[in-house]
Amino acid sequence: MSDVRIRTKVIVSEVLSDRTYRASLKNGKSILAYAQSLDCIPPLKVGDEYHVLMSLCDFDDGRLVPEDLRTIRVEHPVVDS
Repeated sequence: MSDVRIRTKVIVSEVLSDRTYRASLKNGKSILAYAQSLDCIPPLKVGDEYHVLMSLCDFDDGRLVPEDLRTIRVEHPVVDS
């Protein structure tokens, strides 16, 4: 059985590099948010809101994704939060 991804929004709280960020979920939990090189995620700054895909098995990090998932490759089923 494949792992399901949940799509939710985060708010960037710290820029760690050009593709990694510390971000907060709606419930206040801090996660590592990262951009994959081929996903064409624009540079983000503190306070920006963006979508992430998170594994239901691990709520410590999430992949930054555009709102329209048709522009990227996602290998797992996605549900919205």
